[in-house]
Amino acid sequence: MKKVLLTIMLLAILGVSYGQEPSFRFADKSGEMEVDVPEYASQHYLGQEFTQKFYALKEKYVYKPQASFNSPNPASITEKPSIYNSLKKLDRYYKKQLKKGSLKEEEVKAALSKALAVGYSVRYADTEDLEKILWKTKDVAEIEKIFTKRIALN
Repeated sequence: MKKVLLTIMLLAILGVSYGQEPSFRFADKSGEMEVDVPEYASQHYLGQEFTQKFYALKEKYVYKPQASFNSPNPASITEKPSIYNSLKKLDRYYKKQLKKGSLKEEEVKAALSKALAVGYSVRYADTEDLEKILWKTKDVAEIEKIFTKRIALN
């Protein structure tokens, strides 16, 4: 009898968890996004706040290795390119939606702010599964769902 109950409970648990999409939880480090933006940096279409956030994101993800004899002017290297490029793709998508009038500026600011906070917070976290999902995802609407609904910051 115990084996039957245990089997039923196991099947019920597997049935419930099988239909759900995976979700991710990370520590919220978006409060550290305060950086000094140089004057030569181009301004973001949503204003100075987003210029600062994108500059902080770029400082986290993109670096230039030291020059060497073989490579006097090395190219920039992007860490976790699937996450960084997905955020840039999402930004371009929102810009197009604003121009079309499909979304309001307040909606774009809220969604993009959350996505950038997630991107900044996950930089040093273990994101291998998230990166695999983003690498496979080509649809921007799906990328938006991943950053705004499937990832939670604690």
